[in-house]
Amino acid sequence: METVPVPDGGRPGGPPVGDYLGCYGRVPFGGHAPRVSYVCAPFGRRPAWSDPGRHLVQWAAPGTPRIPYPSERERLLLTGVVRGPVTPAWVHRLTHVLKEGRHAELARMPGELSGALVADHRVFLFRSATSEEALHYRLSRDLLRFSTDPADLLDGPGEFGREEVWRACRGDMVFVYPGIARVPPGTVVTLERGSATTAAYDPVTPLDLPPRTTMTEFAEAAWELVVEAARPYAGRGRTGILLSGGLDSAAVLAALVECGADTVAYHYATRDPLADESAYARAVCDHLGVPFVPVPTDHGAGYLDERWQFPHPYNHLAYRWLEQMAERVAQDGITFLAWGREGDRIFGPARYGLHDVLTGDLPAREKATLCRGLLTSRWELPRILRSASPRTSLLDDLVPAGGAVRPADFLTPLPGVPADVFDTAHAPQEHCANLTVWRPRGIQLCNPLGSKGLRSLAARLPHAYRLLPHQGRLITKPVLRLMLSGRFPDAVWRRHGRLWLGSPHKDYVLRHPHLFARLLGRPDAHLVRLGIVDPGRLAHVLAEPARLRLNAESLIGTAMTELFLRSDARRTPPGPGGRTACR
Repeated sequence: METVPVPDGGRPGGPPVGDYLGCYGRVPFGGHAPRVSYVCAPFGRRPAWSDPGRHLVQWAAPGTPRIPYPSERERLLLTGVVRGPVTPAWVHRLTHVLKEGRHAELARMPGELSGALVADHRVFLFRSATSEEALHYRLSRDLLRFSTDPADLLDGPGEFGREEVWRACRGDMVFVYPGIARVPPGTVVTLERGSATTAAYDPVTPLDLPPRTTMTEFAEAAWELVVEAARPYAGRGRTGILLSGGLDSAAVLAALVECGADTVAYHYATRDPLADESAYARAVCDHLGVPFVPVPTDHGAGYLDERWQFPHPYNHLAYRWLEQMAERVAQDGITFLAWGREGDRIFGPARYGLHDVLTGDLPAREKATLCRGLLTSRWELPRILRSASPRTSLLDDLVPAGGAVRPADFLTPLPGVPADVFDTAHAPQEHCANLTVWRPRGIQLCNPLGSKGLRSLAARLPHAYRLLPHQGRLITKPVLRLMLSGRFPDAVWRRHGRLWLGSPHKDYVLRHPHLFARLLGRPDAHLVRLGIVDPGRLAHVLAEPARLRLNAESLIGTAMTELFLRSDARRTPPGPGGRTACR
């Protein structure tokens, strides 16, 4: 098969380009292809057009060179981090690979490709397996609209499902727009008049390692892959990293330093001693000789702000902390900000049991060691023996099926709502933060632990190597710890247990029940109008400190969902009676 040429002046795995912050398109189908209106604009700017032609916007950082046109009537739009310079030769190759359906070649092009190719009568939306970009589209018979921002595709207020909004309040990672389609990772969606065809092109296959690979050998392979994923950021200017006190971000930082990258570490600093991880993060930086920048976080009235504009519910904690971090990172001129996302999925346990030990592809001596560890664990012998069945996991009581559901005693009960299932292809909170916090400041989040090589390693890693029962303790992510054991002091890589990371958020709720009463309990609140928040139940929760603490996370998530509904009402014309009405 023909080899994909390297972009002019670059090489596979070359320096990343982080100027492409999103894209939008309106493409009519049918008849003679109308003229193209194309602009390269600062993030979020949407020109007003009066003609019915093809309208295309490439959002980019100031001073970004225009993407070369594939032809007079074709345009290529990109979003996210691109590896190597975007030259005419690179654009020509990508265009022909897409138009000719040569998907195997597309998978071999370096980087986390994501974007759109608009041709005369077809549009190709593409997203590689490791791309974390969100691409959305809405197709009728004669018109296609696509955007990295789902709010661009709305025709009016309330275009979301009531059940989805209820689940967002509960904390589920759910997409609330049933009328909008998404491009899954590792696929190309070909859109023509009235039809959409999806083709998978970038599968993640298990890493090719010998049978009975040991845990130590997995750790050595993992380190090589982490360094490989970090290497492109060496020699391209200063790179930031979000450094918690955990091992995932510490591993990414160690790899960046190994590659010689100029790196600065940013840490969310809290005044709450129960959640303060700064000693661990500072120890990592001191050991590696990396500047440590603690960023103070807001615990006061600014924690919730009714002026926020959301394209999707950000139903997680501490959105204000993201704003404060982004302000400091942008002030320092950082374009690429790495973090340790995916560490749990790559190295952590999903299930564990005697079946995984006895039938796993690992050496006999390690099976014996793991069996001895099980006998010293907290689990009783009958339960261990039952886990010899592939249908039983010893973690069933630690990792509830469908995800851990937050208590939400103030919501109107909605029977039959499914449990939240973790979807690695869908991260609405992170997409929302990208559109509202990071991209407006020209910052690209980078995820070295989500590289294709490490995902392939995860597909090969036996379940028995994701947890290590030892002397009565359960050691999570043993391969990651083994990988770091010679690179950090013992106090860092042997860290076990957790701080009470939710303490600042619970403290905020306990100190500000009146704010939640005003935001969620009044008759004009959108969630009250929709019958999702029960004012009586809410008043009962807000009156009891114990129930406030129990419901703290879901109260914050629900407040953020209410702010989303208010921003939606401001963004679009009101419906009948001026109310938001879900489908």
